[in-house]
Amino acid sequence: MFENAKFVIDSRQAFEGCIFVALKGERTDGHYYVREALERGAALAVVERIVDVPKEKLYFVEDTRLFLQKLAAQKIVRYDPKIVGITGSNGKTTVKEMIHRCLGEEIAFRNPGNLNTEIGLPLSILNDYRGQPYMILEMAMNKPGDITTLCRIAQPHVSILLNVGTAHRGVAGGDEQILKGKLEIVENMRENGIAILHNDPRILQRVRRRDFVTFGFQSGDYRLTSYVYEGPSTRAWYETPKGVHQLRFSTILNVGQLVNVAAVLAVFSVLNLQVDLTKLESFVPVSGRFRVLLIDEVYVVDDTYNASLESFKVAVETLKKLGERTYAVVGSIKEQGIYSQETHRQLGKILEQLDGVFVYNADHEIDSMECSKILLKSDEPEVIVTKLKSMLRMKDAVLFKASRAVGMEKVLNLFLGGKAE
Repeated sequence: MFENAKFVIDSRQAFEGCIFVALKGERTDGHYYVREALERGAALAVVERIVDVPKEKLYFVEDTRLFLQKLAAQKIVRYDPKIVGITGSNGKTTVKEMIHRCLGEEIAFRNPGNLNTEIGLPLSILNDYRGQPYMILEMAMNKPGDITTLCRIAQPHVSILLNVGTAHRGVAGGDEQILKGKLEIVENMRENGIAILHNDPRILQRVRRRDFVTFGFQSGDYRLTSYVYEGPSTRAWYETPKGVHQLRFSTILNVGQLVNVAAVLAVFSVLNLQVDLTKLESFVPVSGRFRVLLIDEVYVVDDTYNASLESFKVAVETLKKLGERTYAVVGSIKEQGIYSQETHRQLGKILEQLDGVFVYNADHEIDSMECSKILLKSDEPEVIVTKLKSMLRMKDAVLFKASRAVGMEKVLNLFLGGKAE
C-alpha cells in the first residue's frame, strides 16, 4: 500500500497525498502534529498510539522509526542494486558526489544532502530512489551502533572507510569509540563484498576480513603519489593495480580530497566499471566542504560546513601552499564534550602557522583557544569582515571554517557581498 508513496516527518512539510510518519525525538513527539499534517493534505499518518483524528487516517505500528527502516530495506530488496557504503570522519559527501558524478543519475542513486542517518537514509531511499542499479550511500555515525543500523537497511557490497579522526568525540565517547563505530561498515557488509580502507595501521590492525584493498598518500594499493597546484587547478598522479593515472582537476583540492580520489578509483576498479575520468576532473566540491574560490586574486576557502582537528590541519597545510600570506576566520569545533578545551588548545597550535586569525565567537567554546596569531575576536560578522577586507591583498589566501552549528556561513556570505543571514 505504500509503493510510490512520499513520506514526511515534519508536519510543516506535509503536502497533498503524502504519508506523515510520527517520530518521537529528544525534544518533541510527532504524534502531537498528526492533525496539522492531515490538515495540510497528508493522506495518512503512521503512528504508534491513538491520536484524536479519524481512525481511518491512521496506520498503527509498534515503532515508527523501525517502520521507515524496514520499508526502505524492502524497497532495496525489490530492486536489488549494487550498494556502495561510505563512512569516515571527513570526506564522505565529497567521495559520494565524485562517484555519482562519474556514474550519472540514470544508473546511480545517492542519498542527497546530509540524509545519512537512521532517519535520513531510509527517507531518502523511500522518496528518491527510482530503481537505479547502483546505490552510493553516505553513512553517518555519532555513536557506536549507528553504522550497524544503516547497514541493516542497506547492506553494502562495497564498503569505503575513509580517515578516522576526532570529529564527534564528545558524543561518541572518545576516539576509540569513534574507531569502533566506523569499523562497523566493514563488519556488516555482504559476505562476498569488498572493503576499501584508508591505509591507516589503526584501521588495518582491527579488520578481520581479508577481502579488502587499501588507499592512501604514497602508500596502499591505490595511492596518490604526488600533486601540484597550477593556478586555480590541481594536477595529481595515482598508481593503481591497473595502471597509472594523471588527473588534472579544474579546481583546488586539498590533500585529503586528493587521497580520497584514490578510494574513488578503487571503487570503479573493484566493480569493474569503465568510467569517463574527465567527469572526475571537472568535479567541484559541494559548497562548505573545502571549496576554493578565486576572488580579486585572493584564494577564499569555503570550509564552513563542518570542522575537526584533522580537517583543520589539512586546510591550513593547503592554505600555506596557495597564499603568499594566509589568514583564517575560525569558530568552535562542536560535539567535543569533555574534550572541548583540549581540542581547542590543539587547534590554536595548528593555527600558529598562519599570518593572522580572526575568531568568530558566536559560540564561546572557541574562547578556550590560545593562539599568538589572533588579530580579532568578535561575534559580529560585520566587524570581522570589515577588518579582514582592510588587510587582504592580491595573492593572499583566507580560510572560513567552523562546525556548522556555529553559522560561519554568515560571515562568509557577508564577505562575498551578501547578507549575514
